[in-house]
Amino acid sequence: MGMVKTDDGPAIEVRDLVRAYRGRNGELIRANDGLTFSVPRGQVFGLFGANGAGKTTLVLQLLGLVRPTSGSVTVNGIDVVRHPETVKSTVGFLPQRGLSMRLIEARRALHYTGRLRGQSEADARRQTDELIDELGLGPYADRQVERLSGGLMRLVNFGMTLMGRPELIVLDEPTNELDPHNRRLIWDIVQRRAAEDGTTVVLVTHNVLEAEKAVHRVAVMHGGRITAMGTPGELKEQTGAQARLELFVRDGGTLTDEETARLGRIGVVTPGDRTGSYLVTAPPDRIQPLLEVLVTDVGVTRVDDFRFARPTLEDVYLSLKPAPAAPGTPAPDAPDDAEPQTRTRELVPAAAPGAPADGDRRPAPATPGPEPRTAPEPRATPETETVPEPGTVPGARAGSAPHRTAAPVRRPARRGPRERLATFGTSFKYLWFEHMLIVRTSWHVHMVFGIFMPLTMVFGFSRIGSGLTDHTSLLYIASGSGVFSIAALGTTAIAQRIGAIKAEGSMMYYASLPISKIAFVTAFVAARLLLIAPGLLTSLLAVELLYDIRLTLSPTLLFVYPLTALPLAALGLVIGSLINKIELISIVTYMLNFLLLLGAPLLIPLESLPPALRIVSYLMPTSYGADAIRHSVTGDIDARFALDVAVLAVTSVVSLAVADRALRWRAS
Repeated sequence: MGMVKTDDGPAIEVRDLVRAYRGRNGELIRANDGLTFSVPRGQVFGLFGANGAGKTTLVLQLLGLVRPTSGSVTVNGIDVVRHPETVKSTVGFLPQRGLSMRLIEARRALHYTGRLRGQSEADARRQTDELIDELGLGPYADRQVERLSGGLMRLVNFGMTLMGRPELIVLDEPTNELDPHNRRLIWDIVQRRAAEDGTTVVLVTHNVLEAEKAVHRVAVMHGGRITAMGTPGELKEQTGAQARLELFVRDGGTLTDEETARLGRIGVVTPGDRTGSYLVTAPPDRIQPLLEVLVTDVGVTRVDDFRFARPTLEDVYLSLKPAPAAPGTPAPDAPDDAEPQTRTRELVPAAAPGAPADGDRRPAPATPGPEPRTAPEPRATPETETVPEPGTVPGARAGSAPHRTAAPVRRPARRGPRERLATFGTSFKYLWFEHMLIVRTSWHVHMVFGIFMPLTMVFGFSRIGSGLTDHTSLLYIASGSGVFSIAALGTTAIAQRIGAIKAEGSMMYYASLPISKIAFVTAFVAARLLLIAPGLLTSLLAVELLYDIRLTLSPTLLFVYPLTALPLAALGLVIGSLINKIELISIVTYMLNFLLLLGAPLLIPLESLPPALRIVSYLMPTSYGADAIRHSVTGDIDARFALDVAVLAVTSVVSLAVADRALRWRAS
């Protein structure tokens, strides 16, 4: 197919974007309401707004984590709705909280992130070393991320965002918990990446005063709409932001009527907070005559102190007060990741008519405020295929782009089976490494369930009554104890870990990486299966050592064991995905383990169960797993064993498919 480059295409193209959902009372609520704008390549784009304004919903749509109700989103020339997984390979995301890899070393966190983003081993190691040096993390590189201070942890998270050299970086409150020195470091790196590498940056922050030093252009959101947009200078001019002169008359004196009148001809004079202090506000272009009046008419000898302050972007932001909200509007302190419950009115004033087009990279007209920055020349992008899209943008709102034809859209090249398999293998490898390293913080739990609990069950159950030391009883006790320890870890521990990942917010970060959900699930389960393997072997070896009963560790155990554990692991994934509270997850899984212990023929033969429990046992994969293990250790590989394996295989596939659907990776 013919390929064309899209060097001049914007990094982000949003057209008439709507994200709507049903509220608690069935009303239709728009978290994003008809957004239309674009961001040129190499520009630092600020996204400001109160909590609940719709910023987080917009960002999640840019990342391909939330599907728009209508409209289109193109990122780096790729249609996000059609190819969300491809977009992730070009975007680096720093959430406000909830990055993964907190339980491994900082160096590994950077390196693993690079590999998950598709970097080669050599390139990932090279960039890891570069970022450790650039961020000043050398003394802390081999420390566990979670054991670092909040500021150092944030620097590591920022470095993870830069790994893989993404074309677009989305930063949500990047300077939280940082001291002034490291805040300046972050802003310098942001500006350098944009100016030298042509990286596009979307900056979501409430720290407007600091962000002004880095942004080229700003959008202010309220009630799901963009209500003001432009360069900092343009917004200052549109909102009539004023310069300020604060002066303090010596010895707490006061200005004379004549002096007040002379200053009042230039600006508005108001008394300050203390005796002898005054505040004069005036247009920025009146600073020079204001200074002349201060020096010649008032006289510097009468003034104890004075200072000028040009209007800031924060002044502009604070001047954009929302109009009175309709009843039921969410409180201002509602979390930003919560979608607004009602529509709100637009901020006033909105962008002035005749403002430059959103995608225009020309320098803004001269304004009395600071000189606006100009974005660097766009960098070249990979060859692309032009995919026509219909029409032009209908009805752009205030602060959005005028009507224009859609930019060329890049259709990702199809990857062959070998490339997909290699990507899956790399993702699985480094996710598995991460999950295995996490066990350092929970090894005592696995020791208890994997070794001591099976030993206790074998030792205790064999002494019930007059002593169950015959071959059949010990065979049931050995296999049942092993399966129960697998159930305890495979369900409870996995459910609790998934619940913890959700609670700390890192599930969204995993989903933002260019990895498949199946790679995440299989790596997660494989790491846990390896950790709980001793539970089965311990019980079998205990029977041999305590009672001198010879059992055969058949090679069939190599697939019977994972087939027994997989449905339990999938059950843990489902419970952890569907239940939000860790305490409730624990209660539910403990109750299920209790039912497994009583309802399945783990420790006693099937024919010894009451008829009702016997029927229930046929529905439990643990029944077939325990029976298959008994056949394996006795060497009875017969038709019953084949039936057990077939049932376990089907149950494993079905349960993993259910777990895959239950695990929320992307909102519908």
